[in-house]
Amino acid sequence: MKIKSILFLIGISLIWGSQFFFVDIVISGVPPVTLAAVKATVGAITLALIYFLSTKKEKSQKTSTYTEKKLRALYVTIAFFEAIIPFFLIGWGQQRVSSSTASIIMGTIPIFTLLILFIFRISRLRLLHFLSIGVGFIGILIMILPSLTVNFTNQSLWGLSALIVASISFAGSLVLIEKLPPISSVLAMRNVLIIASIILIPAAFLLEDPLRIRLTFIETVALFILGIFHSGIVYMMFNQLIKHSGAAFASLTNYFVPVIGVILGTILLGDQIDSKTWFALIIILFSLILGSAAAKK
Repeated sequence: MKIKSILFLIGISLIWGSQFFFVDIVISGVPPVTLAAVKATVGAITLALIYFLSTKKEKSQKTSTYTEKKLRALYVTIAFFEAIIPFFLIGWGQQRVSSSTASIIMGTIPIFTLLILFIFRISRLRLLHFLSIGVGFIGILIMILPSLTVNFTNQSLWGLSALIVASISFAGSLVLIEKLPPISSVLAMRNVLIIASIILIPAAFLLEDPLRIRLTFIETVALFILGIFHSGIVYMMFNQLIKHSGAAFASLTNYFVPVIGVILGTILLGDQIDSKTWFALIIILFSLILGSAAAKK
């Protein structure tokens, strides 16, 4: 069981950590709304196939006391925070900052999750939680301050801001996902991605021109990888990891996402990482360690 959990941990970390690398490959040829629509649609199709092939036991799980209306409203809300907003903002933000920087910013999701839990009084936080939040924000500030000017045309600053909002959105979706009734995680995320697709596909045709996009073979492969793995399979794996080993062990994936993103960005994409960014990465990783230590007490 431990070996299986470790393999899941490594797999999830590689998938989430590499998404910024693949986004960087396609973002010059695919505008952000279209990218979000493709990711959501391919992810929904992937999970629909997995659910279709799943066992009868998983399909027959009950939906608790939730009414259909409340459940649909919850799915729609999760779709906005989990897929629509971040899928678009990650693509838009990566047009303005490197994949390495994007991965570091998105590694702050656990920090914002703790902050949301505290603000909305969903759970009580310990001293280590507050230290984790404070240290994490110091790391973010170290990254943002060099770009912080009164010049509103500063694209780097806008890109960093978009990625921070995407991180907050993901954090909010994690809090909402916990409120879902005990149904199949594959079914739940399939429904979320279907709702996101229904909204994003018309938006892509209204705001952009998807039919005029011409991609190379490598870009096409990268786009399908983003949809199948980064928007579909990874959610199934993450839920399975929580079931097998608990949320505390699953949270370890957050340690490796920015590290993998930086490694891929610097080695394969030639991203230039200055000393301040490396320092910010170390501080953010330390904040995640503090948060994990608090969760174990």
